[in-house]
Amino acid sequence: MYQREHFHDKRKPNIRLNRTAVLIMAVLLLLGSAVGSTVAFLIDKTEPVKNSFEYAKVSCEVTENFTHNKKDNVRVKNTGTTDAYIRATYVVNWVDAEKNIVASEPAEYSYSLTENSGSKWIAKDGYFYYTLPVAPGASTEGSLLTCTVKYPNNPEYTLSVEILAEAIQSTPDNAVQEAWGVSISQGSVTAYSGN
Repeated sequence: MYQREHFHDKRKPNIRLNRTAVLIMAVLLLLGSAVGSTVAFLIDKTEPVKNSFEYAKVSCEVTENFTHNKKDNVRVKNTGTTDAYIRATYVVNWVDAEKNIVASEPAEYSYSLTENSGSKWIAKDGYFYYTLPVAPGASTEGSLLTCTVKYPNNPEYTLSVEILAEAIQSTPDNAVQEAWGVSISQGSVTAYSGN
């Protein structure tokens, strides 16, 4: 005789076992795909980012006009890459044709030199300190000096007026204070204290 209950009881655990197996496999498949995606995400890399850092460069050059025995519009240009304070001085010499310095002023030769220190320059101990920091590519304002020369007919000597300039980074303030002995207040040279 056919025993349906007995047959049914045998199949029932098999169906449960298959559902459990399917559920476990589904969970494992989900975990596997999540771990695989995470690993793939972590392994995937981008191109390295190149960071180029340049050191600040501090430099300057003197620009001037020289026409008809007159030197003027003497300025100092910041050729560096950072704001800088500027100071300058000058040296005057009579020189012969071979650029040798003459010991004394030759007869019938003369010159007139005017220092144009003003509100933006402080003159102290042979130096002129520009009171404001100069931005890269910018120049000091106004002419540092003006010089006019008088030569006799057929001159043997010429006047050499050499401008010497220095630049120093404007930050931190104590860099310029220690190097040049000046005081800085609110981004400006306010006093000379020695050096």
